[in-house]
Amino acid sequence: MNDPCRVTPADRPRPSAPFRRPEPPRDGTVLRVLLWTGFTVCAVVNSVGNSIGGVGEGVGLVAGIISGGSIAALIVHHYARRRS
Repeated sequence: MNDPCRVTPADRPRPSAPFRRPEPPRDGTVLRVLLWTGFTVCAVVNSVGNSIGGVGEGVGLVAGIISGGSIAALIVHHYARRRS
């Protein structure tokens, strides 16, 4: 005779899976923040270095090149994210 209230091993709840933390979104937020920070700092160093003159001009030139590279990387990152 079948007992509808009887709990069999197949009816028991299975143990839950171990808790997994959700992965942070990989949308490039950290990269964007670093590029904007690098651009801002290098733009300020470029302006100050070129206004001082002397050795500051060399420092300003390097900072300007890094600043331009940061802007180029930001543009590439923007269009790469836009396509996906």
